[in-house]
Amino acid sequence: MRLTRWDLHVLLLAKWRGIGKLVFAFREHYEPELEYLQTLLFPGATFVDVGANLGIYTLVASRIVGPSGSVIAFEPSVQSLPLLQKNIMLNSLTNVTAFPVALSEKAGRVRLYHAGSCPSGNSLGHHPSFPGGFETVLAESLDDVLQRIPAGRVDVIKMDVQGAEELVLRGAQKTLTSKNPAIIFEFYPEGADLLGLSPSGAWNLLEGLGYEFFSVCSGSTISRIESPPIESDYANVVAIRRGG
Repeated sequence: MRLTRWDLHVLLLAKWRGIGKLVFAFREHYEPELEYLQTLLFPGATFVDVGANLGIYTLVASRIVGPSGSVIAFEPSVQSLPLLQKNIMLNSLTNVTAFPVALSEKAGRVRLYHAGSCPSGNSLGHHPSFPGGFETVLAESLDDVLQRIPAGRVDVIKMDVQGAEELVLRGAQKTLTSKNPAIIFEFYPEGADLLGLSPSGAWNLLEGLGYEFFSVCSGSTISRIESPPIESDYANVVAIRRGG
């Protein structure tokens, strides 16, 4: 697949079947947040991609931030990581660093359950429809990783971790309070419930830190959201800190 607007080439899993592959292949049309990255990012910025999968957001962000910027991608799954790395090499991206870890609130080892032939649905929580396979992966906190690198700035964080967003944010509070990044996150109540988390846990944590919430509309415009979309099975939300 080629994302012509950004002059990018993307390899997809050969065995990836069904609607999941179609949505991913045409993600720039299905997810207006991808287009909105051009508003949030700029040359020299730092983008953190949590749950990078095969790397669509990583690749687009790399082009936007340019040689003076950086992209830090996290993808723990043996299903997706090799293709993420190949896509980085295929596009000769020298400003991207990929970490084979899951982000959570603390370091350790966790089970990552496989969603069959659709690795974008892999989750730390076991869904009843999953075939039963899993892998054990390394988990770290974002604060620890960014301190170790170290990262001088963090401008945007994108999270797509199937309901574990609250866990990622718990391990990123130093980053959130000191860097004030914009956050693009998936609101997925069912996934949070599988982990014993509140559906609005990520929202509540960010709201407590002074963030406001928006949905992205056509034309890269945003509309304010006053409360969590708890009636929805899935939604993407943009959080921006007041005065940020």
